[in-house]
Amino acid sequence: MMNTLSNRVALAAAGLVFAMATSSCRDSSSNGLASVVAFLPSSAGTDGCNGVDQVFTPGQAFAPVALGVWTASPVSQVAVARGEERLFLTGAAATVVEVDLTGGGAVETTLVTAGVIQDLLDPTMSGPAPILSGLCVLDSDTLLVMEHSFNVVLMVSRSVPDAVTLFAGLPMPTPGLADGPASLARFSFDAAASIVGTGDGTVLVADSGNHCIRAMKDGFVTTLAGSGAPFFGDGDLEATFFDTPSGLSITCAGRLLVSELGLGMAGGHRIRSLALGQLSFFGQAGAVSTLVGDGTPISVQGMGELASVAGPMSPVTTADGEIYWVDGDTGVLRRWSPLDGTVDCPLWTDCASVLVGSERFTPMGLTTLASSDDGVLYALDAVAGTLVRITP
Repeated sequence: MMNTLSNRVALAAAGLVFAMATSSCRDSSSNGLASVVAFLPSSAGTDGCNGVDQVFTPGQAFAPVALGVWTASPVSQVAVARGEERLFLTGAAATVVEVDLTGGGAVETTLVTAGVIQDLLDPTMSGPAPILSGLCVLDSDTLLVMEHSFNVVLMVSRSVPDAVTLFAGLPMPTPGLADGPASLARFSFDAAASIVGTGDGTVLVADSGNHCIRAMKDGFVTTLAGSGAPFFGDGDLEATFFDTPSGLSITCAGRLLVSELGLGMAGGHRIRSLALGQLSFFGQAGAVSTLVGDGTPISVQGMGELASVAGPMSPVTTADGEIYWVDGDTGVLRRWSPLDGTVDCPLWTDCASVLVGSERFTPMGLTTLASSDDGVLYALDAVAGTLVRITP
């Protein structure tokens, strides 16, 4: 665990050092840290900070994206490349598909076909079938994909069909929690979660089953925050608890956003903000604070911690500092405003009218978001098997 001296030394050896923030976004609070170190956004994956502002109005309709090759699984997720209208989707039978929307229509290319990952992880077919969920764009030629049945992270080529290699994790159907060399690290991906790359080569993972945030860099895996048990607790990193973290996103000011499903029934139903301090021999300084939610699993508007969110997942940021996500329990698109901390339901006049509205995603399902640099919000409803475009 991260609280041991040996892991603090390993963490320093792994070079988990982040550059100072240079962004001018509104999210500039220090969370009580004397010296704040920012997470750098990825140069390949979009974080919404380089795009145009989102402007939604009540009653705005979804525009379906017609797909013919891709088939959804209940935990399929979506990611988008920076500077392009190029999406990447995980699908049924452990497949990965690229969707190129730069020409207006959807041009689909299968990057990983059915059976390839099975042959890599379990060639004897003696274990469970592989399942893919969260993914991110690592660089111009590489995706990282979370695989659930064997609790590993895979590297997928964007240019060579069916080129898949093991990135991190010891392939085992039995989950675990162990830091160290990437090939020996243990994860527990028992609920759909996400993965995000940063500009300094660090990869962050929401380890849902272990209720932790894990960091991978230079061939090592470390536990950045969380205890391995589902509880709630803000404060210093070493005393922080999570309950089924489901989504990760880096804000324009270099904070890490963490959404929590709350499947452990001990916490969750919040969006938290993680800020780093300096790294030393004694460990990684940092703090976690609640940005949105009071732990009550309902979709109710309000101010920051006074609002209620229901199983939030897949937060994304925009150029003006707003945060969007979907309440998984109710299927409602939500928004946090940096101007006054208001949490609302942007496609409706108020959150009270949501349950009678038609523009919702599948309740108790998995809906993930991706924001392109053009300011378009894409939403993938895994249960319904639909991809929609919400254009400002």
